[in-house]
Amino acid sequence: MTLDKRAEHARFTPTPSQPSPLAMSNRSPWIMDEAKRNRLLKKYKTQVASGTSTVCATLAVTPLENVKTRMQTHNFQNVFQCIRYLWRTEGPRGYVAGALPPLASVTAVRVVNFTTYNAAKHRISEFVERMTGESPLAMYNRPGSSPTVSTLFTFTAAGLVAGLITSPLACPFELAKNVVQTSVLVSNRAQASPNAINDPSLRSKPRLGTVEAIRQIIQRYGIRGLYTGFHLHAMRDTLGSGLYFTVYETVKQLAAKELGPDKSPFGAPMIAGAICSTVPWFCTYPLDTRKTRAQSVLLGKTKEVGEATAAVAKSSMYKGLSIILIRTGVNNMILLSIFEYIKMRINELD
Repeated sequence: MTLDKRAEHARFTPTPSQPSPLAMSNRSPWIMDEAKRNRLLKKYKTQVASGTSTVCATLAVTPLENVKTRMQTHNFQNVFQCIRYLWRTEGPRGYVAGALPPLASVTAVRVVNFTTYNAAKHRISEFVERMTGESPLAMYNRPGSSPTVSTLFTFTAAGLVAGLITSPLACPFELAKNVVQTSVLVSNRAQASPNAINDPSLRSKPRLGTVEAIRQIIQRYGIRGLYTGFHLHAMRDTLGSGLYFTVYETVKQLAAKELGPDKSPFGAPMIAGAICSTVPWFCTYPLDTRKTRAQSVLLGKTKEVGEATAAVAKSSMYKGLSIILIRTGVNNMILLSIFEYIKMRINELD
């Protein structure tokens, strides 16, 4: 081969270390290199970790959530009677009713909640540092540290802000979930007739779909109908979020101190997740019950809604608390341990 031909051949033959122009032109715009992917994951690690962990946790506790809602909106004697009712009158679908709205909406709400909390706690920590000369987050991240007034203030204030901001987003979705989950109860006046548990024909009754429930609510009450019970929802979420993050961060700090240098996300975060989920519910459960009852009887005939409202008014505001403690304990153990695990793995990326 002559010198000119070798030069021409080399000009059109890509070197092994470089992709060919054809391969580069055929590369999908959705495919990114590893370095860019890692940069995005690190930048949005809170959103990625909270979204993924919420999906896993929500799917795991959907049956318990359905039992809790029925307990709040019907005068069942105990949890086992409610479980039997679901099986005999609604079948397996009763345990997963309304699963899709929480999966989509709770994920979005949780991402906003965690993102807002993370941003707020850093802003509040900077403010406290300017006032006192010491950063609460720096003290919190110090190995072997104990909770202080400044760390408790930082986590509580950030949690309150996060709960308040996410309330307008969460309320319509939760209202739709409650209406869908209790549509069979309301349409058959089961709330006013406990003997409906013995009527297996209810299993074949059609269930109201999420889209149809929202359409009927807007048609009957307007857009404002989607925010029925919003003041109760906002109070519950604001107070609950403040307690939730305070207890979680504090228990995780104490557990990490006792466990030593163990950095496993399934150690201190799992313990803290189980505890932080129960304490807020003792304080906010009556608010949640009142909100659920107000939201679940929006649809149906006027007489049926009136009978349902009168029936549930006789039952305790703490009905279903036992099942919610189990549900929220399992939910947050899964949620927070996976959340911390994903953040840990993202931090380890190059």
